[in-house]
Amino acid sequence: MSVISKFTQIFDFSEIVRTRGLENRYHQLVAKLQKIQEESTWKNAAYFLRQFHLEKAIHDSETIHNQVKGDLNIPNVVRALGLHYHLNQLAMLNFFLLQKKAANLAIPEFILPMLEEDSLPSKFLEESPLVKINYEIFRLLKKNRLEFEDIQSLFQVLRFHEKKLDQESLREFFTYLRNLCSLALSQDMEKFELEFILHDLYRDNLKRGYLHYEGKLHPSRYWAVSSNAVRVKEFDWALDFIEKYKLELIDENETQDIYRLNLANYLFGIGCFSECLANIPPTSPFVDYLLAGKRLEIKAYYELHSDLFSFKLEAFKVFLSRTSPKLLSETQKQIHVDFANLLTQISTSLPGDPKRSNLLISRIQEKKQAAEWRWLLEKAKALKSP
Repeated sequence: MSVISKFTQIFDFSEIVRTRGLENRYHQLVAKLQKIQEESTWKNAAYFLRQFHLEKAIHDSETIHNQVKGDLNIPNVVRALGLHYHLNQLAMLNFFLLQKKAANLAIPEFILPMLEEDSLPSKFLEESPLVKINYEIFRLLKKNRLEFEDIQSLFQVLRFHEKKLDQESLREFFTYLRNLCSLALSQDMEKFELEFILHDLYRDNLKRGYLHYEGKLHPSRYWAVSSNAVRVKEFDWALDFIEKYKLELIDENETQDIYRLNLANYLFGIGCFSECLANIPPTSPFVDYLLAGKRLEIKAYYELHSDLFSFKLEAFKVFLSRTSPKLLSETQKQIHVDFANLLTQISTSLPGDPKRSNLLISRIQEKKQAAEWRWLLEKAKALKSP
């Protein structure tokens, strides 16, 4: 029987015993609850909820014969409630802030004061690494712009408290660390060092089992890991990863479209553009995969100097203009419109014109959130040579 089940069973029984006036038996059960808490290995969210129930049970026990002496365990109840409350509120606010980064949500009025509050009782921060780390994540998610030092700082805090945290909490915190790293990169693609940190995180978390869900990999995570490995030119590792986990994908179909697109991206990375095109699936039920496939196809035709390039690029522009906001958010649409427009300017420029090249480089530098930003910059720079 798990600690949670055992505690819950005894606690529920103790409430029945208390309401029936069996004081001695109630005290015995409360003592058992105390022992379970003292022997708990991890002080996680479940622990703090149990601690609140325990302190409240002790309070109820002492209240039975209130001689107007002592504090009736009220300070301990309030302290346990405060830890439980702040931990769960921070966890939910962090989830909301991360979702807001992706979905551009409106902030309800009643949540605004919670987000503006920037302080917690120092005692709670000192007492619980769980509260401290959630609070660090909260502060970073509220920032409009993340710096390299922010990622480093959170990573160091995680490493320092790692041995005090249970596996589920570590999995959750490392997920936030990876997401924050990706956010920082999306804000400024020139932070090359973050891609190497992200690659190391993926490798480390893969070994720990943090990237899997019930033994399976989600397509978006499979793509994130393999495409980042390609970006940092860890080609052998990328191919090994793509092949090793292709049978563990959630929602993979009979034609292995998820696997094939990841393989196509790897082939593009090593310069095998024709082989890349041969593996790109014609469509995908996942919006991210659909867009990645269209971008990859356009880039491959550009690299091959194919007559189909202009046709594919114009078709992509039409797709963007006609796609419903339900399928493609305004943010997603804009970064792809920027990609298409910048690539049009590059493709219609004559090579060997340093002035034109510098102009395009300047325009691309101003659109750092454009899809395929680094590749576009590379192509603009290449225009300097005949």
